Amino acid sequence: MMEITADFNDIYWEPPESEFQPLLDFESDIAREVPHNDIALLTHRIKDSFLDYVRQGVMLDAVCRYRLYKRDYKDFAQYCNLALGRSHFYCKKIIQAAKICIELIKSKFKILPTSVAQALPLLKFAKVDEYGDSDLQDKWQTVIDGFPPQSITAAKIQETLDENPENRAKQVRIGGKSYQLLQQKAAAAGMAVSKYLEMLIGGTQPPDEEPPEGEGEGTELTAEKEEICDELDVYFKSKSRKRGFAIKKPSKSYQKAIKKPSKSYQKATSDKNRSGKVSDSS
Repeated sequence: MMEITADFNDIYWEPPESEFQPLLDFESDIAREVPHNDIALLTHRIKDSFLDYVRQGVMLDAVCRYRLYKRDYKDFAQYCNLALGRSHFYCKKIIQAAKICIELIKSKFKILPTSVAQALPLLKFAKVDEYGDSDLQDKWQTVIDGFPPQSITAAKIQETLDENPENRAKQVRIGGKSYQLLQQKAAAAGMAVSKYLEMLIGGTQPPDEEPPEGEGEGTELTAEKEEICDELDVYFKSKSRKRGFAIKKPSKSYQKAIKKPSKSYQKATSDKNRSGKVSDSS
């Protein structure tokens, strides 16, 4: 009986974990060298790795610019999705962030954005005008003048460079149950969650919902409706005696459901009664 085994030399077969094997090898190398590691060398390598997004962006830009993907993929978006497992949108952001950092390096800055999220708020200031100038360098200088390097975050960069801070959306963390309750309250008020929050912060209340026209009629017995009910009660009793069977007095709930006859109905009844009297007298 032939036994089928995996051939690790077969170029068409590759164990899934092989993609990450270099990281496992790296971890083993560092662990093995720990007693003899040079702290200066490790520090340099750690700081250098903070800018890995720049290397990614440069490589992605080369693949996109020179269409290196075209042999195996129909476009750059498909390459990002299938080959890298990343969205086309995200890969474009890495390219943009890398270009920002490269420009700052060329401008002799020693402190640089250490992530895509830190670089992207600078993107709108990198546009070059007709004289070949941009605000990128001035804006980044404003950031590093305002914070020590270890305190710079994407949020602080955004806040420092925001030209309309009052209009910028803020993030607030609340528990899942609290958010569900907030959603229910907003839905009941017919409002979006953000608008409902603004209303609560402003100290106002949700608008009262007026009942639709006609809703609520007949829920209370007015004096006129009670009189009509009494007249109907007498009428039904007299009919029941003549025909020899009993008719139950309408319940209160039934009485409440009776609406006052319209004016046109009252007028027609009145005219009919008058015409009946005339014919009887004749």
